[in-house]
Amino acid sequence: MTRRLYFFELFTLANFLVLHLVLRRIGFSAFTLLGQSFLFFLPALLLQVVVGAGIRAAAGRRRGDGYLAAILTPRFISDTVRIIFSSVLWAHVYGWLKVAVPRLNPRLYDQALWDIDRVLCFGMSPNVLFVDLFSHPATLHAVDWTYANVFAAALFIGGAVFFSSADARLRIGFVNAVVALWLIGAWLYLAVPSLGPCYGFPSLWLPLAPHLPQTNFLQRMLMTNYQTFIHLAPGRPEQISLLLGIGAFPSLHVACAFMTFLWLRGQGRGWRILLAFFTLIIFIGSIVTGWHYLVDSLAGLLLAALCYAAFRLLPSRFERHVHSD
Repeated sequence: MTRRLYFFELFTLANFLVLHLVLRRIGFSAFTLLGQSFLFFLPALLLQVVVGAGIRAAAGRRRGDGYLAAILTPRFISDTVRIIFSSVLWAHVYGWLKVAVPRLNPRLYDQALWDIDRVLCFGMSPNVLFVDLFSHPATLHAVDWTYANVFAAALFIGGAVFFSSADARLRIGFVNAVVALWLIGAWLYLAVPSLGPCYGFPSLWLPLAPHLPQTNFLQRMLMTNYQTFIHLAPGRPEQISLLLGIGAFPSLHVACAFMTFLWLRGQGRGWRILLAFFTLIIFIGSIVTGWHYLVDSLAGLLLAALCYAAFRLLPSRFERHVHSD
């Protein structure tokens, strides 16, 4: 029987086509910088699969559970190739949508998001509150280091655990949810453009700059890329990086860590505790560093829960063929 496309493939291809039509309005193409995306993401994805499979194989060999036999099948290998190819493609679409926001929808909603935060916190800005609570220099240095590094660790753990899983339904379901999360989030960036409080209300973070060196370096890089794209000629795409888009609503860093935590149910209590801790660190860090408003993180948590429910808790016609030949 001919293998049908999975949801993550259909959704990625549909978004790639829509992206192409959208970018043509501003003189670009969805194929622009596609090679750059493959060069960057392909090794990272392969590393996740290899590390995850290596750890599982070593553990399985001690238990004698036949893991190696399960992953050395044409089905597992072909699914892995499809997952990796689609993952590069959706990451490329995500990067382009986020970078292109200022020219596709130049309106900014930072003041509205700031005001929503104040309503949620009874008149107090949660960014001001969190900065006051974590204002000790040693605490700020800790937040500065952990925010990006903990997110990278959460992202890598999720891929390593689920890309290497011999359970086809679990693996495909997780990838479906990941693709839905990041691409829906990318379109929300375009629908509700916002720079984030560090850019919209910089006076709060200027005194903290000496204690947040890594954060400030990244924020300068992103703003330089943002300004470069605004004035970029279609023939000079090499001047920008698709990894440096700016978008506050929703917080997909919080969403990604939280959704990985949800999917780790049944994969080991230790992993779930670790990802719960990572989610908390990223949630707090996103507000303290000024990357996000509180409402961004709340929206990220909700989006993650919805994607998890759609592809793990609810019956889905997209998964009925996972076990078919």
